[in-house]
Amino acid sequence: MPEQTQDPLTSTRAVLGATDTRFADADRVLLETVRDAHRVATESIQRLAAIGAEVDAAVARRSTATSAAGQEFGRFLLAKNREIADIIAAARAAAEAKAVVLQSLVGEYRSASVP
Repeated sequence: MPEQTQDPLTSTRAVLGATDTRFADADRVLLETVRDAHRVATESIQRLAAIGAEVDAAVARRSTATSAAGQEFGRFLLAKNREIADIIAAARAAAEAKAVVLQSLVGEYRSASVP
């Protein structure tokens, strides 16, 4: 009789152990994904702030006394606009990639919770 109760108990422990491992693996992926998303967001914000500071400094010292100076300032602003667009596009791509990972984790957590 003790062998009969021990067999289902051993089986249940094995299933729970496997589930625990799957949750731990999913937790690691979740942590890495959130950390990386935070890093990307922080770096993007810092880069945008630096561009803002550059533009503010350029506005403070600009001279549009000549048409050449005005054109140069316009080119500067256009280049900064492109930089901003590139930063936003990269951040958006990273966010979309992280969303895919997070969506897969939802399925992993759901399937791991069902023995």
